[in-house]
Amino acid sequence: MNANDQRLLTACLNALAQLDNPLPPDVQSKFHDLAETMKANPDTIANLDIIVGDYPPLNELYQAEQERLDQNAGVRNKGLPPLPLPNEPTQELTNSAIDIFNASDSVAKDKAKNNPNLLQRIWQGIRGKD
Repeated sequence: MNANDQRLLTACLNALAQLDNPLPPDVQSKFHDLAETMKANPDTIANLDIIVGDYPPLNELYQAEQERLDQNAGVRNKGLPPLPLPNEPTQELTNSAIDIFNASDSVAKDKAKNNPNLLQRIWQGIRGKD
């Protein structure tokens, strides 16, 4: 998965977390198919743009997230030069996407990952992931 695919996948996951309602069954089914494709080949996000484009509320948030990520990519700290982007996708991003896309309600699953309950936050603090 190249850096652009990683950016698109991140934008999609961020957009899903912002939706208020579950995805329509046909769109959810397409995300399930994408998860299966990603399981077989983690380096591909297949037809992500087409799937997102099939549901206008998600597409609007997805486009806004892409713009936000593009703007943030240009912001640089005046300290040390930034570390180079990894050439390989993080397994965490791929696994998270597969997990969210495979859920019966991807929106709820993504929101739960982004807003952990108190017990999950305590556990993350113990493990050192804040």
